[in-house]
Amino acid sequence: MTEAVPTLAEMTPEWLTQRLRENGYDVTVAAVKTGPIGTGQVGATYRLSLTYAGLANGAPPTLVAKLPSNDCLSKVTGKSHMTYIRESRFYQLFAGKRAMAVPDHLFIAFDEDSHDFALLMHDLPRHVQGNQLLVPTRSEAELAMDAAASIHAGWWGDPVLDTFDWLNGTQAVPPQIDAEAIYTAFWPAFCDRYGDRVTDPMKKVGEAYCGNIQRWLDSRDGPRCLTHNDFRPDNMLYCSDDTEKPIIIVDWQTVGIGAGAGDIAYYLGTAMDPATRKIEERGLLARYRDGLDKFGVPASDLAGQWDAYRASSFAGMMMGVTASMVVVQTDRGDSMFLAMAERSAHMVLDHADVALRF
Repeated sequence: MTEAVPTLAEMTPEWLTQRLRENGYDVTVAAVKTGPIGTGQVGATYRLSLTYAGLANGAPPTLVAKLPSNDCLSKVTGKSHMTYIRESRFYQLFAGKRAMAVPDHLFIAFDEDSHDFALLMHDLPRHVQGNQLLVPTRSEAELAMDAAASIHAGWWGDPVLDTFDWLNGTQAVPPQIDAEAIYTAFWPAFCDRYGDRVTDPMKKVGEAYCGNIQRWLDSRDGPRCLTHNDFRPDNMLYCSDDTEKPIIIVDWQTVGIGAGAGDIAYYLGTAMDPATRKIEERGLLARYRDGLDKFGVPASDLAGQWDAYRASSFAGMMMGVTASMVVVQTDRGDSMFLAMAERSAHMVLDHADVALRF
């Protein structure tokens, strides 16, 4: 039987009591207070503060609930771009099945018709969210490499991934979204919206990829694995004191199948300023390869990661251009998407011998 999808108002003390008991906590919730977390563009996230009747018996004082966006445009986008179904299916089928740096969840429900969903997770109050507008520290970047290795190695080369028709890049059904058409339509709109904030490197790279998106996608070959596809600091939670989970990767709305090095290129290309990236990228990619090796990825697959990384350079700019046009516009969102596009454009130009070879 499919679980009913509750609204935030329906996450009552009685409902939460049932969810906690299903997960092994012998408690009764007497009251709950809710408050928003963050400024998500597509989903709405809330912290639930719980008061227990009697002893807490080790139950968490707070939980986190994630639901569809309250903004009509973002909600329509979440359904049409399949972001809600992807995140829901990820938690239903992948999260918790193998060792990965992902949140522990207590409940997930998804409605096939409306694409409404509800995700209830353990809170991580000591973890701090990364910031896309700042450059990550070396230690933060190393944790990101370790997290990526754990995620990618878990289903490295696994043919089961191509049986899911909701994953980005799957071979189970034809592509749901024409990336070529979307980029061709959104690139002029991006330039019109941001005007002189679109720099010369962005213009040069943006124009170069017009009409070449499918050729670029087809040129990215090699081993495939489970990929996050929005692997950047805003979707990472850090806590250096947590020895078990010093980093957590959240927001699985773009999860797919593809080259693992694409997540690394997306992260380094969008999170770091060009000068820092050029200094750090080889060392960080080596750490990523070492992580894959520790998880048993074949040595023959590790050899091509540098070129796979460079070939994926445009991924961050592609997301910056297209995503900015389909979610509610905010000042921070504008700054974030422009930073992603600018930094990734420089990455493409720095690796033009591979990144522009299509």
